[in-house]
Amino acid sequence: MEFKEEYKKWLVPPEDAPSTWYRKRGFAFERILKSCLSHELMDPRSSYKAEGEQIDGSFFLDGSVFILEAKWHKDELPASSIYQFKGKVDGKLSGTIGVFISMSGYSKDAVDALTLGKSLNVILFGKEDIDIAILGNSCFKNVLKSKLRIAAEEGVVYHSTEVEQVSKDGQTIIEDFTYDSMSSSIVKQDYSFETTPDLVVVCEGATDRELIALLATKILNVYGLAKKINIIVAMGKMTIPRVANAASNIVTHSPVLIVTDSDNDFDKTRDMLNRGVELDRWEYSIPDPEIEAWLGVDGRELRRQHKGEKMRAKLTDLVEKLDLEDLSERDSSFKVFYEWVRNA
Repeated sequence: MEFKEEYKKWLVPPEDAPSTWYRKRGFAFERILKSCLSHELMDPRSSYKAEGEQIDGSFFLDGSVFILEAKWHKDELPASSIYQFKGKVDGKLSGTIGVFISMSGYSKDAVDALTLGKSLNVILFGKEDIDIAILGNSCFKNVLKSKLRIAAEEGVVYHSTEVEQVSKDGQTIIEDFTYDSMSSSIVKQDYSFETTPDLVVVCEGATDRELIALLATKILNVYGLAKKINIIVAMGKMTIPRVANAASNIVTHSPVLIVTDSDNDFDKTRDMLNRGVELDRWEYSIPDPEIEAWLGVDGRELRRQHKGEKMRAKLTDLVEKLDLEDLSERDSSFKVFYEWVRNA
């Protein structure tokens, strides 16, 4: 299908791409989505204006109309962008659902801010969802239906479908899992997936996962440990307890370590975890104010300057220069992580 090939053409920006290239990609992405939705017989409508407000589009599914907004920016979108869209959805017919797509991801506070709102009427998509819908073995309709069910039953408006395994040779394998909200469990279809790791780490976002994978690999290599660690992304802070509880259904004998930012409020974060986590063997590591503090850098600035492979390369460089013992002595949250990986 033509829209699949068109999508592939815009995935990797050329070196030193000008701002005009990114604007063209944004317009192209709108056309790609419309073609995808048309292919799935969802009757998409292009961008239009309604009483002074701009709407990126809409589509039809199972008797309901969905309002659509799609962004493909260079940087993560802040909570304000989602709130603005939510305001548009709030003004429509009762029961209308908004679908917000950000190919550059969301700021750490964006997902939690939406989840803690008075009403949930916006579903969030990320690049990983669009990759699955357009290039994977699923489709947009199936991805959306899965998200709608999870949002309705669990109140989770954005969830990840990735888990990373870390082994002592430093190799990482990204594998898919599904979150079954009916049974509150994480289900892996591929039975080669390691269901008896030595440790499970649950974290907030994709950058956290990358950093934790690199740090865990370094610790394993330094001490020559033959351990397996599964890292699960919760895609938001407030959903971490639910994901941690669900993880126990496939790794029943493995201890769980939760790594989540304090966001300058350690006590509130700790209390949130203690109230929500229902596991026998678990511990928390709460970096203050964020996990990037372990590297001595500002997380927001790091994510602004580095994307994709560049982010991985930057994190790798920072971790290689890190003195594990020194950091463990200086930072109590890292000490928890450091000793857990070594001794669990």
